[in-house]
Amino acid sequence: MKSKSILVLILMMIGVIVAGYFGPWWAPGAYVVLLAMLMKLSAKQALWIGALSLFVVYTVMSMMMLGKDDSGLIGKTGTLLGGLSSPMMVIVTGLIGAITGLLSGWLGSSLGKIMPADK
Repeated sequence: MKSKSILVLILMMIGVIVAGYFGPWWAPGAYVVLLAMLMKLSAKQALWIGALSLFVVYTVMSMMMLGKDDSGLIGKTGTLLGGLSSPMMVIVTGLIGAITGLLSGWLGSSLGKIMPADK
């Protein structure tokens, strides 16, 4: 059972990176829904795997963007959001990814339960 969770986590992280890089903003969440549904994950597995994968990917991508931010736009946006520093903006982005992954995994798990069983 643990090997299935690790495999799904790796597949989810790879798919989220590819979907986020080449697709629209909602593509990573849609990928988590589809993978959780097709792999027929339990609700608990889908929740933590979806949340962890999007948290890690969103946090790493926002740290990369922070390194490339020459204009200070991330810091200025943090100031508009109540005085958040740039590192706090990275954490907020990661939390948004975790919430998105959690909800996407939950939806995928729920949809996987109503799919017809394999014959």
